[in-house]
Amino acid sequence: MMIKSIFIGNATEAFLEDKFSEGFNILYSDDNNKGKTIVIQSILYCMGNNPVFPSSFDYEEYYFILTLELDGELFDICRRKNNFVIKKDHEIYVFDNISEFKYYWDKNIHKLPIIVKNSRERLADLELLVQVFFTGQDKKVTHDIINSGWLKKADFINMLYSMYGIDNSFDLNQSIEELKNRKSKLKTEKDNLLKKNKILKKNNIALETLSYTNKQLALDEKLREVEITKELITFLNRDLNNAIKRKTKNELVIKELRSLNRTMNVGQISCMDCGSNHISYESAEAEFNFDISTSTMRSQIIKSIEEKIEIYREEINRLSAEITVQQKKMNDILETEDVSLEELLVAKINLNGTQDDDKRLSEIMKEIESIDGQVELISSKSESSNEESKMVLERIVNEMNSFNEYIDFSVTNKYIDIFTSRNKTYSGSEGTQFHLARMYAFAKVLMHDYPIVVDSFRAEDLSTEREQRVLDKFFELKNQIIFTTTLKEEENLKYESINGVNDINYSDHQNYKMLQQTYVNDFIEKLHLMSIKIK
Repeated sequence: MMIKSIFIGNATEAFLEDKFSEGFNILYSDDNNKGKTIVIQSILYCMGNNPVFPSSFDYEEYYFILTLELDGELFDICRRKNNFVIKKDHEIYVFDNISEFKYYWDKNIHKLPIIVKNSRERLADLELLVQVFFTGQDKKVTHDIINSGWLKKADFINMLYSMYGIDNSFDLNQSIEELKNRKSKLKTEKDNLLKKNKILKKNNIALETLSYTNKQLALDEKLREVEITKELITFLNRDLNNAIKRKTKNELVIKELRSLNRTMNVGQISCMDCGSNHISYESAEAEFNFDISTSTMRSQIIKSIEEKIEIYREEINRLSAEITVQQKKMNDILETEDVSLEELLVAKINLNGTQDDDKRLSEIMKEIESIDGQVELISSKSESSNEESKMVLERIVNEMNSFNEYIDFSVTNKYIDIFTSRNKTYSGSEGTQFHLARMYAFAKVLMHDYPIVVDSFRAEDLSTEREQRVLDKFFELKNQIIFTTTLKEEENLKYESINGVNDINYSDHQNYKMLQQTYVNDFIEKLHLMSIKIK
């Protein structure tokens, strides 16, 4: 995959960068605020990443157009807010949200890895994927993924397994030793609670009470399974209904457009207010506008909407199948002979009235049972699968250490994981070196073909000697490389003399004013080629 160009602009100002080569690119300037970060973030923004632009740049006022080349095919991707237009060959596709764009990306541009989230298989979000090949100059940490919230480190590792080709339908990263340690602590707490409980003061009823407690725990566990499954079915039905609504909406639009085709074959349509015979199609939130007065453009839009309908049809089929599986699971739970539905309801009422100690005891027993299940699940997986997963992370860490040792001969501390612990993070040049090592290792081990993009690759004064070694290591890779940096005064034009480096100089840009009126015509022409009418 190769980044060919990026266009940024609106009706009054614009900028374009089309000097990228397929090899090693270094974009630099003699000062900050020349537009390097805006260019880099614009590229990633068009690839579905969350916007992380400088606060002084009002990105919602602009259109962004990225041209990618993959296996000899060109893709023009235009983004405005969360709306996308894609041009491939002579075909135009319009998508109203990130989700639609993601599914198109998976089907037509590059297969996306699979992660398991909340017991459901799903395509990895693009904001997670880009962290395999992109490091920005802001918000980067060594102990976690960027913008962690709903997505976690475990999801990122899960994605790495998928990219390597490992079955990741379960969490291989979960340590059995950690689970056993947790179980040991829980058992100690349970013993202390039982000793504290008054029921143990009477030996003659201890067993009876414990038996009753275990019965309650068994009932509660069934109730918990019912409620979890019910909640999952609710979420799946919500997603299914949304997919059906979007599919139906797009089918109605196609019906109208096809009706329009028939009407215009026998007459002419004009606006009753202004008399114009020009008609348009607008994307969601009216971010894109297309003149569909011609049959050619109408056909393009119809084909684009058919693509969206197919995306939602596949999603509906997938969700329907998953709902069927979960409903069968629910029926199996309710049909078990040991626990009736009436008992479940009674258990729920009784458990609501338990004392704190009994409630905590119940929680402990459930967690111990859950841990036993996790240990059994992990242990039941094939030894080869576990070893392969362990090997992948070990290979990545080994490549990181090899990189680090080559860059800095004096280094003594070795990396032990692809993330640091929260209380031991790298900052400054150490942090920069950590991220560079990780980008390099991901490319070497996963052998992905995404461009490697690092904004401010020598931040915090990476020494000249170490910088050259960094370049040497990344020259080993077959990926397109795009680095940015700010040069010191004495380093002016240093990259012009490095063989194999395509240097792109932004030193003559005006501070805080990269976008200019002089680029507007080229920008408008690029939009025109994508049939987009600028506002």
